[in-house]
Amino acid sequence: MLARIIQAVVVAAVVFLACILLGAILGQLGIPIASTVGGFLSQYAVAIGVLAGLWHFFAGGSLFGRGA
Repeated sequence: MLARIIQAVVVAAVVFLACILLGAILGQLGIPIASTVGGFLSQYAVAIGVLAGLWHFFAGGSLFGRGA
Protein backbone atom coordinates (compact mmCIF):
# COMPACT_ATOMS: atom_id res chain seq x y z
CA MET A 1 0.00 0.00 0.00
CA LEU A 2 2.78 2.42 0.91
CA ALA A 3 4.66 1.47 -2.26
CA ARG A 4 1.59 2.29 -4.38
CA ILE A 5 1.26 5.70 -2.69
CA ILE A 6 4.92 6.49 -3.33
CA GLN A 7 4.62 5.36 -6.95
CA ALA A 8 1.51 7.49 -7.43
CA VAL A 9 3.32 10.55 -6.06
CA VAL A 10 6.26 9.88 -8.40
CA VAL A 11 3.91 9.52 -11.38
CA ALA A 12 2.14 12.76 -10.45
CA ALA A 13 5.45 14.64 -10.17
CA VAL A 14 6.74 13.31 -13.49
CA VAL A 15 3.50 14.17 -15.30
CA PHE A 16 3.52 17.65 -13.74
CA LEU A 17 7.08 18.31 -14.87
CA ALA A 18 6.38 16.90 -18.34
CA CYS A 19 3.35 19.19 -18.72
CA ILE A 20 5.37 22.23 -17.66
CA LEU A 21 8.22 21.38 -20.04
CA LEU A 22 6.01 20.48 -23.00
CA GLY A 23 3.83 23.53 -22.38
CA ALA A 24 6.84 25.83 -22.43
CA ILE A 25 8.19 24.24 -25.60
CA LEU A 26 4.85 24.44 -27.39
CA GLY A 27 4.33 28.00 -26.23
CA GLN A 28 7.57 29.11 -27.87
CA LEU A 29 6.83 27.62 -31.29
CA GLY A 30 4.84 30.59 -32.48
CA ILE A 31 2.07 28.48 -34.03
CA PRO A 32 -1.29 29.63 -32.65
CA ILE A 33 -2.75 26.19 -31.90
CA ALA A 34 0.52 24.98 -30.37
CA SER A 35 0.67 28.10 -28.19
CA THR A 36 -2.90 27.47 -27.04
CA VAL A 37 -2.16 23.84 -26.15
CA GLY A 38 1.08 24.87 -24.45
CA GLY A 39 -0.72 27.49 -22.38
CA PHE A 40 -3.35 24.94 -21.37
CA LEU A 41 -0.70 22.41 -20.32
CA SER A 42 1.23 24.99 -18.34
CA GLN A 43 -1.87 26.37 -16.64
CA TYR A 44 -3.40 23.02 -15.68
CA ALA A 45 -0.19 21.03 -15.05
CA VAL A 46 -0.98 20.59 -11.35
CA ALA A 47 -4.47 19.27 -12.00
CA ILE A 48 -3.27 16.93 -14.75
CA GLY A 49 -0.48 15.63 -12.50
CA VAL A 50 -2.82 15.01 -9.57
CA LEU A 51 -5.32 13.22 -11.81
CA ALA A 52 -2.56 11.05 -13.28
CA GLY A 53 -1.34 10.15 -9.78
CA LEU A 54 -4.84 9.30 -8.60
CA TRP A 55 -5.49 7.22 -11.69
CA HIS A 56 -2.21 5.37 -11.21
CA PHE A 57 -3.04 4.65 -7.57
CA PHE A 58 -6.63 3.51 -8.04
CA ALA A 59 -6.03 1.60 -11.29
CA GLY A 60 -3.42 -0.48 -9.50
CA GLY A 61 -0.55 0.52 -11.74
CA SER A 62 2.99 -0.49 -10.94
CA LEU A 63 6.24 1.02 -12.13
CA PHE A 64 8.00 -2.33 -11.67
CA GLY A 65 5.69 -4.69 -13.55
CA ARG A 66 2.93 -6.96 -12.31
CA GLY A 67 4.90 -8.46 -9.42
CA ALA A 68 5.36 -5.30 -7.35
